[in-house]
Amino acid sequence: MSKKKPEKVKISQAVRNTSFILKIAFKASPGLCIMRLLMGIITGLNHGVNIYFISEILNAVDLRLPVGQIFAIIGAMAAYNLAYILFYNWHWKIYNPRYKLDFIRRLHKRFFVKAWEIDLACYDTPEFYNDFIYSMQNSDKSITGTLDHISDLLRCFVASISVLAIMLDVNYIIALAIFGFAILNMVIGIIENGIYYKYDIMLNKIYRKEWYIDRFFSLSDYAKEIRITDISNNMMDEYHKNKDEERKYHVKRNIRITMINILRTILQIAENVFIILFMAYHLMVTETILIGGFAIALMSANKLRGMIWEIQYRITQMSKNSLYADKVRRFLETKSEMISGDKTLDTFESLEFRNVCFAYKDKNVLENVSFKINKGERVAFVGYNGAGKTTTIKLIMRLYDVTSGEILINGINIKEYDLESLRSKMGAVFQDYKVFAATVAENVLADKYTPDREQTVLNALRDSTFGEKLDTLEKGINTELTREFYDDGTELSGGESQKIAIARVFAHNNELIIMDEPSSALDPIAEYNLNVGIDKNARDKTVVFITHRLSTTRHVDRIYMFEYGRITEQGSHDDLIIQNGNYAKMFNLQADKYKVKG
Repeated sequence: MSKKKPEKVKISQAVRNTSFILKIAFKASPGLCIMRLLMGIITGLNHGVNIYFISEILNAVDLRLPVGQIFAIIGAMAAYNLAYILFYNWHWKIYNPRYKLDFIRRLHKRFFVKAWEIDLACYDTPEFYNDFIYSMQNSDKSITGTLDHISDLLRCFVASISVLAIMLDVNYIIALAIFGFAILNMVIGIIENGIYYKYDIMLNKIYRKEWYIDRFFSLSDYAKEIRITDISNNMMDEYHKNKDEERKYHVKRNIRITMINILRTILQIAENVFIILFMAYHLMVTETILIGGFAIALMSANKLRGMIWEIQYRITQMSKNSLYADKVRRFLETKSEMISGDKTLDTFESLEFRNVCFAYKDKNVLENVSFKINKGERVAFVGYNGAGKTTTIKLIMRLYDVTSGEILINGINIKEYDLESLRSKMGAVFQDYKVFAATVAENVLADKYTPDREQTVLNALRDSTFGEKLDTLEKGINTELTREFYDDGTELSGGESQKIAIARVFAHNNELIIMDEPSSALDPIAEYNLNVGIDKNARDKTVVFITHRLSTTRHVDRIYMFEYGRITEQGSHDDLIIQNGNYAKMFNLQADKYKVKG
C-alpha cells in the first residue's frame, strides 16, 4: 500500500496562505497589526542608526575633532537609545499584551462561529476534521506566528539595507561575499526545514496513537475496564510498538539533520576565515583601511551576516508556517453545502418521507424509505443497530441532506425552510447526549438562566424524574456540573445525565419531539416515571421514539421496523405481533420484562 506523501509548500501557495492570514489578522485588529509591522521597521532601523553613531564617534576620534564635539555625538547616541528603549518597552510590556488578548479573543470567536456554521457531514471526513481540530487549537499560534514572522522580516530587511549602506561604503566585495554565503545558507535552511516537516507529518500518526494510550490510562472513563479486563496489556504492547516506530523515525531524521549541520558549520567557518583574511590584507598590506574603518567593517559584516541569516530563517519558517496556515485557510474557506431556505415554519402539521435514499461515502444507509407522521401522533423507529434509525432522525432535523427522494414538512420540501425556523420547532434527546460544564439550569435551558425561568426549569427536571437528585443538591438548579471549570462541580451518573438531557427537551415548547433511546440509562421505575412525564409534556405534540426497549412501543400509534436501511414492517404494536415478523421476535425476546403479572 502506497504511503501518502507529505505536503510540499510552493511559493505561490506560501504567498496565498500568508496573504489570507494577514487579511484575517487585520480584520481582527488592524491597530495591533499596524503597530506590529511598524515595530519591525523601527527595530530594523535601530541597527543601522547605532552603527552610524559608532562610525561617527570613531571618525571624530580619527579626525581628532574637539572633545566637546565627540561628547555631543555620544550624548545624541545616548538620547536616541533612551527614547528607543522607552518606546520598545511601552510596546512590548503595555500595548502588545493588552491588545493581543483582544486580538486572540476575536480570532477564537470567528473560529467558534465557523464551527457552529459548518455542516455536520464535515465531521465525518477525517482530513477536514483534522484541519478543524488543528485550527481550533492552533489558530492564534498560526496567525500571530505569521504576523510575527512578517514583522521580523521587515526588521531584518530594514536593518540589512541600513547596514549594507554603511558596509558598501567600506568595501563592496565583503558585502557581496556575505550575500553569497547567505544564499548558500538559505538553501541549506530550506532543505533542513523540509526534512523536519516531512518527519513531523510522519510522526503525527504515532503521536495520535500515543495520546490515545495516555488518555486510556489516565481518564476515569476507562478506569473500570482497565481493572477488570486484560485490555491494558494490549495497550501496553501497542505503546511499546509505537515507541519503537517513533525511535526509528527520530534516528533517520537526526542523521539527516546532523549532515546538514556539519555542512552549515563548514560554510560558516569558511565565511569567517574569508572575512578576516580579506580585511587583514587591506589593513596591513594595501593599507586602504584604518583601524576605525576595520572595526566598523567587522561590525557591519557581522551584523549584516546575522540579518541575512535571520532573513533566510524567517523565510523558511514562513514556508513551514504556511503549510500549517493552509489548514486554517481550508477550514475557514469551507462552504456549507446545506443552504438554508427562506420559508418560515409557523407550526408543525405533518412530516413525510418520499422514497428517501441516503448514502455515506458511497455506502447506502437508507434505501427508498417512505412514511408519514401527522401532528399529535407518536411513532417508534425500531430495529437492530446500523439499520438507519438514527440517520433518519438526522435527516428530519436536516443535519444531513438526502441523496435522493425528498422530505416534506406540511407538504413543503424541507430544504425550502429557514434552518433556524425549522429546528426551532424540534427538540431532541440524542443517544450520545451531553452534559455541559455549566449549571443545572443552564444545562436544562441550553441558554442563559434568569430567575423568571426558574419554574420552567424545575417543572422540566421534575417531569424528567430528576427531582429526587435535585433535592440532594445544595445549590439546587444553580449547581455547577462537571469539574471542567469548577473544582467542586458535581459529576452525575449516566442515568442522571440522561434525565438532564430529557429535561432540556421538556423546557422548550417544541412541536416535534425526538427521543433517541431516552431510557437507555434508566432503571425500570425511572423509565415508567419518564413515560408519565412524556405523556404530560407531549400531550398535544408529535413524538418520535428510537428505542431498543420495546415497553415504550406498546402505546405508540405506529411502529416502523428498520432493517438494512429499509422499512420492512409498519403498524401498531398489536398489528405487528399478529404479523409475527422480526418485530414480534424482538418483542418476545424481551416479553418477560413487559408482561403484566397477575
